[in-house]
Amino acid sequence: MSAHSIREVRAFNRWYTDLIGLLNKHLPDSEYSLAEARILFEINARGAIRASQLMTVLHIDKSYLSRLLRELGEAKLIIRKPSPDDARAMLLSLSGKGQRVFAALNDASDQQVSRLLQPLNKEQRLRLAGHMQGIQGLIQAGTSIPGKVAIRTTLKPGDLGYVAWLHGRLYDKEHGYGIGFESYVLKGLGEFGLQHDAAKDRVWVCEHGERIVGFLAGVRRDAGGRGAGTVNRGDSLQLRYFILLPEYRGRGLGKHLMDLFIAFMRERNYRHAFLWTTNEQRAAIALYMRYGFRLTEEKISVAFGKSLSECKYELRLGGNSATRDR
Repeated sequence: MSAHSIREVRAFNRWYTDLIGLLNKHLPDSEYSLAEARILFEINARGAIRASQLMTVLHIDKSYLSRLLRELGEAKLIIRKPSPDDARAMLLSLSGKGQRVFAALNDASDQQVSRLLQPLNKEQRLRLAGHMQGIQGLIQAGTSIPGKVAIRTTLKPGDLGYVAWLHGRLYDKEHGYGIGFESYVLKGLGEFGLQHDAAKDRVWVCEHGERIVGFLAGVRRDAGGRGAGTVNRGDSLQLRYFILLPEYRGRGLGKHLMDLFIAFMRERNYRHAFLWTTNEQRAAIALYMRYGFRLTEEKISVAFGKSLSECKYELRLGGNSATRDR
């Protein structure tokens, strides 16, 4: 473990706890400690909960929790009732007074955060929330992020510009691609935006909260000679602009998007798909090959500020199943 990483995490922790006043141990304008407020929050959120469940959720010592619960009970903020499933177990719930106290504490906390965010504009607030979600996702390695990500299939103003920005920033940072790559993506996305037809194309926009964390497009390349909104057997679906933020990789979201891509091919009767990538995208190539894509063309290119190989991968669907290596 890097000593530098440890120092940076500890420095952030010191700064953040000082910022939100946790060292004071009491919430602003309140007689209740942070631990007591967390207990009230969890009971309110669940309606009724056992003390043993609180221990697990809050990671709190049994004797310390017992003391806090006793004090909250003496203050008539919580009620204890036998569990209908097990008379030996007690369920904790908020009394009428407890609900009023919780509402006041919750409102005070909202106001405290609101004051903290007040100097920031909307974009900065969204970026801050996104970074916080990213920290949580990285630390909680066992969390299944895809279940928390919403995927929409319609385009909104700003989507394409943001996707181009993501490509420019991430590919330069991770692979050293220059401005030529971002220009290439911008040109393609501009054309796609003007020609996009939901009857033949599909986008998958991944959002965590209000933040776009991933994107994939399926763009029809037609064989000609068909009516509007129809697909000929000779038509192809090009896989383009597949990107995920680093903290959302390795969680199954990429596989889920590929499943959606293949399902769309079947739904619209496509039998052929292709994509262009570079030889440096090893993880992505491994994923494509799992779904049956095979290398069919390769050429040397310096278009992105460095010498590399541009690679074409193609997929042909046969029968009722995709060629996928399980």
